[in-house]
Amino acid sequence: MNQRAHDHEHRWLEDGGEAGALVRSIDWAKTPLGPIASWPTSLKTTVGTILHSRHPMFLWWGPELIQFYNDAYTPSFGKGKHPVAMGQAGKDCWQEIWPIIWPQIDDVMSRGRASWNEDQLVPIWRNGQIEEVYWTYGYSPVFDESGSIAGTLVVCTETTARVLGEKRRNEADRAKTALYEERNSLLMQAPVATAVFRGPTHVFELANPLYCRMVGRAELVGKPYLEALPELAGTALPGILDNVYRTGQPFSSGEMLVPLNRGNGTAEECFFTFNLEALRDASGAVYGMMAVALEITDQVNARRSIEKVQQEREGLLAEAQQASRAKDEFFAMLGHELRNPLAPIVMALHLMKQHTPNPSREQEIIERQVGHLVRLVDDLLDVSKIARGKVTLRKDVVELSVVVAAAIEIVSDLFEEHRHQISVDVPQSDLSVFGDPVRLAQVVANLLSNAARYTQPQGQISISAAREDNDVVLIVKDNGVGIGADLLPRVFDLFVQGRRNTDRKEGGLGLGLALVKSLALLHDGKVVARSNGVGRGSEFELRLPFREKKAFRAPLPDRKEIEKRGSPKRILVVDDNVDSAEMMRLILESVGHQVEVANDGPDALAVVDGFSPEIALLDIGLPVMDGYELGKRLHATTNGASCRLIALTGYGQAHDREQSKASGFEAHFVKPVDMKSLLELITSDTR
Repeated sequence: MNQRAHDHEHRWLEDGGEAGALVRSIDWAKTPLGPIASWPTSLKTTVGTILHSRHPMFLWWGPELIQFYNDAYTPSFGKGKHPVAMGQAGKDCWQEIWPIIWPQIDDVMSRGRASWNEDQLVPIWRNGQIEEVYWTYGYSPVFDESGSIAGTLVVCTETTARVLGEKRRNEADRAKTALYEERNSLLMQAPVATAVFRGPTHVFELANPLYCRMVGRAELVGKPYLEALPELAGTALPGILDNVYRTGQPFSSGEMLVPLNRGNGTAEECFFTFNLEALRDASGAVYGMMAVALEITDQVNARRSIEKVQQEREGLLAEAQQASRAKDEFFAMLGHELRNPLAPIVMALHLMKQHTPNPSREQEIIERQVGHLVRLVDDLLDVSKIARGKVTLRKDVVELSVVVAAAIEIVSDLFEEHRHQISVDVPQSDLSVFGDPVRLAQVVANLLSNAARYTQPQGQISISAAREDNDVVLIVKDNGVGIGADLLPRVFDLFVQGRRNTDRKEGGLGLGLALVKSLALLHDGKVVARSNGVGRGSEFELRLPFREKKAFRAPLPDRKEIEKRGSPKRILVVDDNVDSAEMMRLILESVGHQVEVANDGPDALAVVDGFSPEIALLDIGLPVMDGYELGKRLHATTNGASCRLIALTGYGQAHDREQSKASGFEAHFVKPVDMKSLLELITSDTR
């Protein structure tokens, strides 16, 4: 009996959802209300009614206004108050709105006055911020067993979404009305031609002054499109407007030809770009469109003129390219013609070396100058690479003293002309570097010529060199005009020069020091300039990595070495330069080879029958038939079928090498020939 009575007594707490479970989980004995068993019947009844209601309800009870609420009210809390709010004092829970709601609660608790509020703004703290919340709610008194007011019951509905929605709609309606008026005002003042059309016949509702001026008509508003602009009936424009009105899809034109009659009686050829944007009513239906147009007739005519000039330019460019190809062909031919006389000179020097163990000074000078001349020819064929800074270096270990001597020889005339006092302190040995001797001489010569040009007559110029750790350091110093602080950071830039006097007619274009810097970098070195200012002289420091000098260079193989190897060959030499062919024969025979010489293709083919050459050294630029054709015919003969073909030619460009390789040549040597490499290839039995 007691258990049934207890269960009946607590039925008001059953089926109360999440809120009911929360009420059951709280230790009410620790609250001002005390344990549930001690609660008055009026409190239990009211809380039970709230928990079992599906309408949002809320209760404040007792002097502390202890809170109860149901599941329907829980969403109104958002994040931040629930579930702590259950059993919490009202003032602690609603601190942010207590000044607003306490007078209404006090009116209920003290005087028993119920209240009702519709769509009342009560901003509360939820979801981490103060939110603008609207409520429709009523406050009512709750009486205890003695008839006293013990609590305040709140029956409420949040109306935030509806109130804000209505506000937005009202604001949108007001804005929309103002926007139609403002839009028309703005369009009339727009800096581009603009018009508004309405209905399926595209009646002009608005056309701003720029649009009227563009089409050459003043009275457009109220007229259908084709009535206002009848000359456009046969164009694509009416169909474009119809499609935008029918589909609502915007249209953006490219350059379009539009024939317009602007009052002179004939349709002018005009060009426009324009955009069409559909206009919709509140239901989303298209009722018209807005057009924005830009006339580009002048630009199109200008472009046509430019295109005509471009076509003419392309014709001139084609002519220039043809001239450039002719120039390249000329350089190739010039190089070939220059190399042909150089070849026998170089080979004669090789023979002189073999016959004379100790070469004379004259012979050394000839050899050195021929080497410089060969390099000049190579540069002539490589003009484009030099212009792009793509210089091919031929590096070797060289003493800096040799480089300096060559540089001084280059600029000696300039020194003599100005009667400069030259001081040279460069050790003859132990300052070797790895580099291109010709290019390094060019670097030092440019530094010396720069000093000479900017030093007054009888001035002092010194050149010194020393070893510093792993570097070789060369310094060119003068007591000339100096370098200003503003110029010093730019002195190695292209086309930069110091101030020149009117009598310094030998000045250059400002390329020398820029070339010095580029070539120094290509040798893994660097160059710096120093000066104490204008009139106080200059100093240039060139720093290059030190490289140990090689002890000796292997000589050309002699006859005994050839015979020891057991590899003398039968060699056919074909060259229309008689001297070159004869010198090649003498060199080859001097080391033990058997040689036959011919000066053109037919003579060479006649020699083959009785000679059966193992190797053919063929000039490419032969008369009657070139070296490529001769090589094919040699391989077609019985006695020349297995003959190894080696090209000796003045043509040394990349496509020349590719063509000789494709024609069956084993190697391609450019005149004057590196005899050591050629002899090593000849004695080799592998291809």
